[in-house]
Amino acid sequence: MNPKSEARPDPSQTSASISGGSSASLAGLTEPGVDLDSLPGGMVVLSDVAGVRRALAGFSDETYDLILHPAARDTTAGRRPGDGWRGGEIRLLPSGLPPLSHGERATLAAFHSLIAVRDAGTGAHCERVRIYALSIARAHGMTAAELRDLEHGVILHDIGKIGIPDSILLKPGPLNSEEWAVMRTHPKLGRRLVEHIPFLAGAVPIVYHHHERWDGHGYPEGLKGLDIPLGARIFAVADALDAMTFDRPYSRAMSLEAARDEIARCAGTHFDPTMVATFLAIAPSTLEELRRRATS
Repeated sequence: MNPKSEARPDPSQTSASISGGSSASLAGLTEPGVDLDSLPGGMVVLSDVAGVRRALAGFSDETYDLILHPAARDTTAGRRPGDGWRGGEIRLLPSGLPPLSHGERATLAAFHSLIAVRDAGTGAHCERVRIYALSIARAHGMTAAELRDLEHGVILHDIGKIGIPDSILLKPGPLNSEEWAVMRTHPKLGRRLVEHIPFLAGAVPIVYHHHERWDGHGYPEGLKGLDIPLGARIFAVADALDAMTFDRPYSRAMSLEAARDEIARCAGTHFDPTMVATFLAIAPSTLEELRRRATS
């Protein structure tokens, strides 16, 4: 599916401030008027997208906590309904697992916001796919720990696109073969961004393998069948459902019934037949409710 330009925030109007290893209050950092440069704790403050990318690419195990300081100016003007997350929040799955630490939540929030800054449409897509994927995963019987890893992977699956040039990522027309070769590097870029962050280790298989296909004709590794991580196989079905049932500049949304039929048709080629069967066992009324939640 070719990427297209959608209404999105202007990165030049967004100030992303990232701290490594700081225990400063997240609430304090997000209050208007805070002088980030004066904060203690070895904080590194970055104020442009290029700097943020360099910092993310250089993370080590010792410096993975992130805190994002939002821009003071409103960057939501011009977005289409459904392009943004409701309330700008990361709604993590409740479970019996220990809650994420302050630093871990800040890290996830920063990545989440970087995706929105780069492409608001991609950010909203991540939220919709999150809802669909968790429903399929619960029906499949995933454990609480597996659900958390799946959720993190879905939220961050396109994080590598922050390293794709605007001329390709935001191109309004079809990509040529050379541009597609660059676009297909985003799973590898995404893996590099998150693989050294301990609490996101379980998300790496989804970030890296979310474009694999059951028949082995996907990328980046061309994995086939059960060699594809389970989370990536669940993601593939949820991602296709969203792609087919949400209006895009270059395609009109189809009905939920038509999308179900198309996913069923592609079982054994694009998708794991077992995951398709799990998906099709979810009542259409439940899927309609999930769709309402994901787009409201």
